[in-house]
Parts: sequence; structure tokens; C-alpha cells
Amino acid sequence: MLIRDIYNRIFAETKEMEKNDHEISDELSALFKNVDLKEITDEEFTNLMCQACAIGERQGFVSGFRVFAKIICEAIS
Repeated sequence: MLIRDIYNRIFAETKEMEKNDHEISDELSALFKNVDLKEITDEEFTNLMCQACAIGERQGFVSGFRVFAKIICEAIS
């Protein structure tokens, strides 16, 4: 897909991507900080995974919008 190729060639190689990875890592670390994975129930684990996915999805949306804005700026300049 063209959009995926643009993302992989432009955004994935930038320092901004590294920054996004750190932000996601920080949020996930905070989410799992007080979780005892040996004592967690299936329902609690499922809820944690849904929250973790939401963190990644949100960051993906933000990152995607930034890439889109850069492409638009380049197109009109």
C-alpha cells in the first residue's frame, strides 16, 4: 500500500519515530508498573491488553497525522 510505503520510507527512519517509541514505552511501563503477572486474572489481563492497544493506537493516530501534515506542507511548498 502506498501510504504504508511512505510511512516506512519517511517516518520510520526519523528521530521522531524514536521519540514516539519512548513515549509508548513510558506509558506502557506506567500501565504495567504495579501488575503482578503471576497473580492476574484472565479478565484483568484482557483489560490491560486493551488499554495497551489503545495507547499504541492513539500514538499511531498522532504519528500518522504528523506524517500527513508533513506531506501536505511539502506538497504546497
